[in-house]
Amino acid sequence: MSAAPERIRRRSQRSAPVNVACPSCRTVLKADSKWCPSCNFTGGDTMAMFSDSPPPLLPILDAMGLWNESDIKKIETERDSLRRRYPQFQWRICTVSLPPDTQLPLFGFWLLNACPLHEKETFEERAWTLLLLIDAASGKAAAVPGYAAESCLADDDWQKSLFAMGSRWKSGNTADAVVEFFKSSRSHLDESWVRNGSRRANK
Repeated sequence: MSAAPERIRRRSQRSAPVNVACPSCRTVLKADSKWCPSCNFTGGDTMAMFSDSPPPLLPILDAMGLWNESDIKKIETERDSLRRRYPQFQWRICTVSLPPDTQLPLFGFWLLNACPLHEKETFEERAWTLLLLIDAASGKAAAVPGYAAESCLADDDWQKSLFAMGSRWKSGNTADAVVEFFKSSRSHLDESWVRNGSRRANK
């Protein structure tokens, strides 16, 4: 489900459809669903929920100042390694502190669609973005894929990658937690590539 404009939809290449989750109620949907039959959520709903003007979505937007230069380097090294293996993906990390009743996936969905493009970022790259949104106050995190990226992994796979962050985060190693997210995401993408490759070879 996405609020992406038509120019993104036309330029994005989708692979075999996977199930995605509604950002509001987490009901499993088909990848091309325009609205959620369970809670009636549509992509445009978040524009009314969050009315601020967000900044450009930088590769690492550490608004809460969780990481020092060494931490940032560690995160960038693992991200760049993953990017070399899957160059179509654009990985974005954002730390925030939100009111307790805020649904993090909804806020992330809004950021992905409302943040202006940063310098040299294209609409196609935004469609291939995976936003890792971290609430520093609660320790919760959400993985929010763009229109094209959501076709590669099911919501369950992203949730497993988020779960992989848990022990590192609880021990205070927040940069290592992000590294674990990337490592787990790589593993799930590798598995998806093997499955889909086998499916294509058998056609």
